[in-house]
Amino acid sequence: MMTVTEEAKAELKRTLESRGLDPGQCLRLAVPPTWTGQGDFGVVIGGKGAADNAVEFEGTTVLLVDADLAAQLSSAVLDFKDARFTLDIY
Repeated sequence: MMTVTEEAKAELKRTLESRGLDPGQCLRLAVPPTWTGQGDFGVVIGGKGAADNAVEFEGTTVLLVDADLAAQLSSAVLDFKDARFTLDIY
């Protein structure tokens, strides 16, 4: 599973709290074709799947990552700096 920095976890939690999502809805790391915005990845809203990996922060699931994507990004680092998320892949 990739590393998610404390800064990224805190920002994900702030985002969750500000969005007022319906029960069962979570933030999810996505890549194309699910992610259709600018860049190679993004965060979308979706439900939890059976094979998802959950990122927890202060007792809250702040991000879901599909198991296949998590395996591909096993040495990656998701961070939040300069007011945006970054994904460094090593």
